[in-house]
Amino acid sequence: MKVSKTTTFDFAYPGSKKRLEYEHVPFSQYISAFVNPFSFLVMQAAVKERQASSKKYSDELDSILAQLQDLTVDSPTQKINDKIDEEVTSSTIKNEWHTNYSVQSRSQDIDTSEFDELFEKTKPVAVKEMVKPLTDTENKIIDEALSRKKSGTASQFKKVTVDYKDIHRLKPETWLNDEIINFYFELLSERQTREGFPSIHCFSSFFCSTLRDQGFAKVKRWTKRVDIFAKDLIFIPINQSYHWTLGVIDMKRKAVIVYDSMGGNHDHSLELFMNYLQQEHLDKKKSPLDTSDWKLETPKDIPQQGNMSDCGAFTCTFAERLSRNEPFNFSQRDMVPIRRRMVLDILNKTL
Repeated sequence: MKVSKTTTFDFAYPGSKKRLEYEHVPFSQYISAFVNPFSFLVMQAAVKERQASSKKYSDELDSILAQLQDLTVDSPTQKINDKIDEEVTSSTIKNEWHTNYSVQSRSQDIDTSEFDELFEKTKPVAVKEMVKPLTDTENKIIDEALSRKKSGTASQFKKVTVDYKDIHRLKPETWLNDEIINFYFELLSERQTREGFPSIHCFSSFFCSTLRDQGFAKVKRWTKRVDIFAKDLIFIPINQSYHWTLGVIDMKRKAVIVYDSMGGNHDHSLELFMNYLQQEHLDKKKSPLDTSDWKLETPKDIPQQGNMSDCGAFTCTFAERLSRNEPFNFSQRDMVPIRRRMVLDILNKTL
C-alpha cells in the first residue's frame, strides 16, 4: 500500500485566491531508505529538488503579488467622476464666456436682440387647461336642468330643438341621440363666423345614412345654398350600429378623415365621402375633381373612449377642437365635465 501526504500553501491577493499544492515524498521511500543506503541518497536528492522547485514557485508568487499591489485600475466610478469634473469645467468656461461677452456687449453697445429672441423661444410654454372648469353658478344651472322632468323644451336654435328628455342623455354613461348631436353641430356652425376660426360646414346626422342608402341624388340639394369647396372643413357625424364617429373633409389638406374613438377602420365611409366629393364637384362646378393627391385617413393616435357610451361626446369634442384648430387635449377622464359643459352650451345656445 502506497501512502502519500499532501501539504497545502494558501496565497491570497485582491480579487482571487490561489492554492498551490506540493506532494511530499511517499512514506514508502522513507522505509526503503533505512534498508538501502542508495535509496536514501536518491530520496535526499528528490527532497532537495522539490524544495528548490517550491522556493522557485514561492519567489514567482511573491513577484506577482508585488506587481498586483503596484497595479492601479480606473474604476467606472472614477471615470464618471472625471467626466463630471470635465463637464463642470466646460460649463464654468461657458458661463464665464457668456458673462464676459454680455459685459463687452453693454460697454460696446452691441445689439443683444438675438439673445433676447433666443431667450423668449426657450421660455417654458404654459400648459393649457384640457377642459375649462365650470363655475359654481354654471354647475347650479346644469344640475337644475339634469334634475328636471323629461317633458318640455329645453332649448331651440334655428331649426333644431332639444327637449329635457334629450338633455338627460348628457348624464354620464348615456348614449347621445340625433337631437343632441345636431344641436351641438349647429352651434359649431354658428361659431365659425367669429374671426380667426376655420370656415366650416356641418351636415346633419342624417346625411351619411341618406347618402349611403339612397345615393347622391337624394343629398345633392342639401348644398343648394353652400359651396363646400370654399370651406376649410366639412363635418359629417356618422352613426353606424349605435356608434358615433366623425367624418371630416379637409379641403386645405386634401384629405378625407374618419375620427373613431374606438380605433375602428372605415374604408367604406372614406370611399363613400370621396365619391360624394367627385359627384358634388361635377354637379356644382361642372368639371371633374382631380383626386390624385387626396388622402384617406383613419387616425389611431387620438383619444380613445374607455366605455361603450361616450362615443357621441367624443365625436362632438373632436369637431369642437378641429373647429378651433386646437389639439385633442382631452381623454376619457374628461367626459363628465365635457358632457356637463355641453348641457350649458345647449341651454345658452352658444359655445
